[in-house]
Amino acid sequence: MLLVRFTILVVALCSARIAGAQSYWQQEVNYSIDVSLNDKQHSLEGFERMEYINHSPDTLRFIWIHLWPNAYKNDRTAFTDQQLQNGNTAFYFSGSDDKGYINKLNFKVDNETAETVDHPNYIDIVQLVLPSPLLPGKKIVITTPFHVQLPYNFSRGGHIGESYQATQWYPKPAVYDRQGWHPMPYLDQGEFYSEFGSFEVRVTVPENYVVAATGELQDDAEKNWLRTRSSFDWKPEKIKIKTKAGSYKTTYQQYPSSAVKTKTLTFKESRIHDFAWFADKRFIVDMDTCRLPSGKLVDVASYYLPEEKSQWQHSVAYAKTAVRNRSRWIGEYPYKNVSVVQGPKGYGAGMEYPTITLIPPAESEIALDKVIEHEIGHNWFYGILGSNERQYPWMDEGLNSYYENRHSQLKYPAGDAKFGNTSYHSKDMATLFVNTVVALKKDQPINTPSDSLSEINYALMAYLKTADWLSYLEAKYGRDKLDNAIQAYYEQWKFRHPQPADLKESISKSLGVPQDSLFSYLDKTGPLPNSIPGGTRVVFTSPRSIANYISSPVKNLISIGPAIGTNKYDNIALGLFFTNYKFPPSPLQFFVAPMYSTGIKKLAGTGLVNYSFHPDNGAFRKIRIGVSASAFGINEFKDSGKTTSLSFHKIVPSVRFVLTEKNPKSTMNRYIQFKTFMISEDALQFYNDTTIVGTDTSVASKYRVINNNRTLNQLMLVWENNRALYPYRGELKIEQGTDFVRAGFTGNYFFNYAKGGGLDLRLFAGKFFYTSSKTFSKQIQTDRYHLNMTGANGREDYTYSDYFAGRNAFEGTASQQIMVRDGAFKVRTDLLADKIGKTDNWLAAINLSSSIPSSINPLSLLPIKIPLKFFLDIGTYADAWKRNSNEDRFLYDAGLQIPLLNETVNIYIPLLYSSVYKDYINSTIADKKFWKKISFSIDISHFSLRKINRNLALE
Repeated sequence: MLLVRFTILVVALCSARIAGAQSYWQQEVNYSIDVSLNDKQHSLEGFERMEYINHSPDTLRFIWIHLWPNAYKNDRTAFTDQQLQNGNTAFYFSGSDDKGYINKLNFKVDNETAETVDHPNYIDIVQLVLPSPLLPGKKIVITTPFHVQLPYNFSRGGHIGESYQATQWYPKPAVYDRQGWHPMPYLDQGEFYSEFGSFEVRVTVPENYVVAATGELQDDAEKNWLRTRSSFDWKPEKIKIKTKAGSYKTTYQQYPSSAVKTKTLTFKESRIHDFAWFADKRFIVDMDTCRLPSGKLVDVASYYLPEEKSQWQHSVAYAKTAVRNRSRWIGEYPYKNVSVVQGPKGYGAGMEYPTITLIPPAESEIALDKVIEHEIGHNWFYGILGSNERQYPWMDEGLNSYYENRHSQLKYPAGDAKFGNTSYHSKDMATLFVNTVVALKKDQPINTPSDSLSEINYALMAYLKTADWLSYLEAKYGRDKLDNAIQAYYEQWKFRHPQPADLKESISKSLGVPQDSLFSYLDKTGPLPNSIPGGTRVVFTSPRSIANYISSPVKNLISIGPAIGTNKYDNIALGLFFTNYKFPPSPLQFFVAPMYSTGIKKLAGTGLVNYSFHPDNGAFRKIRIGVSASAFGINEFKDSGKTTSLSFHKIVPSVRFVLTEKNPKSTMNRYIQFKTFMISEDALQFYNDTTIVGTDTSVASKYRVINNNRTLNQLMLVWENNRALYPYRGELKIEQGTDFVRAGFTGNYFFNYAKGGGLDLRLFAGKFFYTSSKTFSKQIQTDRYHLNMTGANGREDYTYSDYFAGRNAFEGTASQQIMVRDGAFKVRTDLLADKIGKTDNWLAAINLSSSIPSSINPLSLLPIKIPLKFFLDIGTYADAWKRNSNEDRFLYDAGLQIPLLNETVNIYIPLLYSSVYKDYINSTIADKKFWKKISFSIDISHFSLRKINRNLALE
C-alpha cells in the first residue's frame, strides 16, 4: 500500500511538472509557397506547402483553414455585412469584375487527399478533416494548389488597375491556442490572429514589375536592379481609365504593356505569422541602412510612385527613425529589413504586415511621417507580439498609438497639426474626441472585440483611449519605469501570443505593484482619471484660441465671437455670440447671439439653453430639456415714403427623450419631443381718422402696429435608421393651437443606386381638425396652419423654424422661396386668394427625387461639381373629392432639382405640372414665366452633421 501511494505521488508530481511546463504553448506553421501573377486576368496561381506542428497537449482531428479571398465572392459575407453597417456600399454594389475569390483547392495531408467541410456561417472558412489524428508533438504536411481572383481593392488587398496588393491571399490555418480554435471571417474592421513560423515564397511576375514583399529578397540581381529605381523618372501618358464607380476620369496611365518575359523572386523570413507582397511597374525605390542602438544594421527600403516623389523623398529617413526609436523604447527590431510601400490612389488607411507596410497617399509630409511610424510600429505590436487583434484590438492598435504619440511629441514638440497658423498635437484633439463620446455615454469598454465595437468606438477606444490609458500609467509611475515594464513584456512574449492577463502580469511584476485597478479601466466605460481638466476660460473665438484649447482644454469654456445675420427686413444684423459649446460637451449648454438689426433699428438675435441627462440604465439614453428664443424682422410696410418694420419674438421650451438602443452599433435613432411655441408677432391695424375743419370733414385711413400673441403645442415622434443601405425616417407630428389640431405623418425612404446616388421616396398624410364648430372666421384665423399641397411660403412657416430671405416677400427672388412641407410640391400659387391644393381637411402626397448620373448631367461640364436630380410630386386632398367638385382629384408636378451644400439649399425647376398650375402661371405671371416659376428652399431646420459624415452626428 505504501508503494502504491508513493507511485501515485510520483506520478502526480511528474504530471504537475509537465502541466506547468505546458502551461503555455503555441502551434507552428512553416510555409513554402509558389505564386505567379497574371496581370491580364488580375489573378494568382499558386501552390502551397504547410508544415503544421502540433505543440499543444491535444490530439487534433481537424484544422480550420481561412480562405479569406472568398470574403469578396458575393454580397452575403461577413465582410459585406460589416461594410454596410459601417456605411460603405462600394463593395455591395460592385460588379462581378470587381469581386474576388479563391478556388481550385485540393488539400492533401501527408500526400493523402483530405476532405473539407464548409463553415456553417462563413464562406471564407473551411474545416480540413485530417485523415489521421494529429497527436501532440507530431507534425503533418498540408499541400494544395489554389487560384485567386483578386478583387478591386476595397479593403487592404486586391488590385487597382495593374497595381497589386497581395494580402491575406493564401490558405492559412486558424490559431489553436489555450482558448481553443479561433476561426474568424475576414473583416475590414477587425484584424488578424495567425500562427508563427517560417516563410519561403517564390513570386513570379512579368519582368517589368517591381515587387516589394515580406522578408528578405534572395536574388542579388533583382537587388541591383532595384537600386537603379531610385533615379527612375517615368513620365506616363495621361489617358481616361474606368473607375470603380463606372465613370471615367483623366489620370496617369497605369497600364504600360506587360512584358512577355517573367521573373521569379524568392523571399524568406522566419518567426513571422503573415506574408504580403506588392507589385507595380511604376515604383521608385529608395534604399539605405539603419544602425540600431545595439549596432545592428537593418536594410530600409521605400517604394513609391513617381507623382509622389516630392512628398516621399524623406520616407526612408522616416522609416529609419521609427525603427531606431521603437528598438530603443520597446526592444530591438529582430529582422534584417523593413520596407514601406505607397498604396495606389484610392487606397484607404495604412496596413501593416511583417517587415513591410502599405501606406496611403498622405496630405502632408508630417502626416506621412506619422503614418509610416505608426505602421512600422506594428512590427512590434502585431508582428512580434502576436496578440489576437480580432478579440483584443487595443493590445495592438492602442499600445502602438501610444508610441506614435511619443514619436510626434519628440519630433514635433510645437505640434504635428495646425488650426490656422497655430500648431497643436493631434493627440490632444484625439483625447477631446474620446472624452466627447464618453460624456455622451456612447463609449464602449476598451476591452471590446473589434467586431463588437461601433465604427467610431473602434477608432476612439481601441486606438486613442488605450493610448491615453498607457499615458496615465506613464504619468503615475514615470516614463522610465513604464519603458522597463514594456521592455520586460516584450522580451518575455516576443514571437508568442500574449493575452491581456499576460500583459497585466508582466507589468505588475516589473512595477512591483499589482495593476488590478489600472487594468479594470479596460472593462469600464467612462473617463480615465484626470482626463477632463478643471478650470474656466473665456476666449474670443479665433483659430489661435481653438488650437490653444485643443492643447490645453478646460472644464468650462466660454467663447465669444462676431455674429452676423441677414434677411430682407433686418438688412444686416450685427452682434456677438456667447457660448459654452465645446468638446467634450457640458451638461448645461448655451448659445446666445444678441444682434442689432440695421433694417428694423432694434435688437434682434437668437439663443438657446439646454440641459442634458444621460441615464445609466433605462428606456432613455438621453433626456434634454431646454428653451430657445429668437427675434427677427418678418415684414415691412411702405406708405408715403415711410417704412414700418414688423418683427416677431418667440420663446420655445422643449423636452426630448432619446430612446436607448440595445446594440451599440445600431444605426437607429428614436426620440419623443414636446415643444411649446409662444410667439408674438407684429401686425398692422388700419383705422379711419376723421378731421373737421370748419364745415369741411375729411376721413383719412391710418394704421398702427399691434402685437398678436399665439401659442402652439407640438408633439413629435421620430424613428429613423441611418444605415448606409436603404435608410429611412418616420415622423409623426401632432400640433395643437387655438381651435384646431393638426396631425401629419412624413415618411422617407432612400433606395440606393449601384453606381452612386439613389431615389428618395417621401410619403405624407395629414389631417386638420377643428376642436369646436367650424366657422368662416376660424377658417381665416387658422389659414396658415392648413395643409398645403403647393410650396409653402414664409408666412406658412408658423413656428418660424426655417430661414427665409424674405419671409413675406411677394415679388423678386426672395418671393420664390418655399418650404418642403406637407404635399411638398415645387410650384407656387401664392398670388391666389385660395392656394391650389390647400385644405383644412385631409391631404396625401408622394414625392420622388432621383439623382441623375454624371454621364448625362449637363452640369458636370462645369469646373465645380454640381449634382442634378429629377423630381416628381403626386398628391390629392379632401376638397377634390367633394361631391360636384370640378377640381382635379390628383395633382402633379415634375422637373429638375439642383441640390447644393449637402441638400441644404435646393433649386427646383418645374417642367411638367397639372393643368390647374399651368392655368395659374399663364393667367398670373405676365413675363419671364420660366424664371418666375423656379423655386428654391433653404432647409436649415433639418440640417445634420450626419450629411457630412455619419459619425459626426453623435446625438
